[in-house]
Amino acid sequence: MKLKRLTVKLPASMAATASHDARAIAEAVGQALAKGAQPNGPITIQSHGQNGAVLAGQVSSGLKGGRNGG
Repeated sequence: MKLKRLTVKLPASMAATASHDARAIAEAVGQALAKGAQPNGPITIQSHGQNGAVLAGQVSSGLKGGRNGG
């Protein structure tokens, strides 16, 4: 699968670390896709003040399928 576009919108409170957090989320999505997960439309999660690493895990968990199911 070739990923054509990935849009990551982060809350303003994460502005200082936005590029690092967006990269972590993109890497988590890439790893999930490599394991066979399939995107099924937009994935929206609430940050609730969590850091990028936690959000990356939540986003990749939002993908359906793959080796770890969903």
